[in-house]
Amino acid sequence: MNIPTIETARLRLRGFSPLDRQPLQAILGDRDVIRYLPTTEPWPKQKVRGALDRHWAHWTKRGFGWWAVETIAARELLGWCGLGYLDDTAEVEIKYLLKKSHWGKGIATEAATPCIEHAFKTLALDRIIGLVHPDNRPSARVLEKLGLVLANEAHYFGIDVVRYTIDREGYEEFLRRTPPREH
Repeated sequence: MNIPTIETARLRLRGFSPLDRQPLQAILGDRDVIRYLPTTEPWPKQKVRGALDRHWAHWTKRGFGWWAVETIAARELLGWCGLGYLDDTAEVEIKYLLKKSHWGKGIATEAATPCIEHAFKTLALDRIIGLVHPDNRPSARVLEKLGLVLANEAHYFGIDVVRYTIDREGYEEFLRRTPPREH
């Protein structure tokens, strides 16, 4: 599967490579980074390897997935961002995860903006959802900056979450009323 590369002002979104396993394991070993995930224990090598294997299989099966997010300048792996198909509900989720040293710098919004654009303009998807732990207000704020709106409280992946959504019409309306961002 040829995974497209997307560049923004500061970031490169690219397919993961086997060389990303160790830096990704370090990111997923930080309890602060994973505290709102369904599993809050640091990820061992096997779990990271399995996640990357599922990532490549998802791209092959669906034609979309999540990208490795790195800085253009230093080529430092910061985490991931992209789209995931949820088999249980047939929904597509925007997802992002970043190393703690890059929180609060607009990186998640910058990375997720072209992912949402890709979902609606290239993939012609009808709806995107975003799921956040009720206590993870910064992540919810990212979804709001992307134009997603609060839909309901729900239960996914064995945990309670807050579910946000945006459909194609809502995305077009969001673009009309929002000044263009550089990405």
